Amino acid sequence: MRQLKSYDTLLNESFERIQSGKLHDEKLKPYEESFIWEMIYYFQRKEEYEKCQILKKSIDIFDHEKNYTKWITQSQRQMI
Repeated sequence: MRQLKSYDTLLNESFERIQSGKLHDEKLKPYEESFIWEMIYYFQRKEEYEKCQILKKSIDIFDHEKNYTKWITQSQRQMI
């Protein structure tokens, strides 16, 4: 039986995946842009602005309509 995660745990684990360069969940489904914005609002309420910046950059480098990463250079990836 699979245990449900708390909302806080879900968002923090999802953030860790995005920060490590994985723009998809554990089932390899790309994160929807609306979910990432939900994460940004959540971290804004918690005043974790560095996380918000990283999430915003992930939106900028991901084509959510086509579900693939836009071509970025190694130096740009290091900024994430």
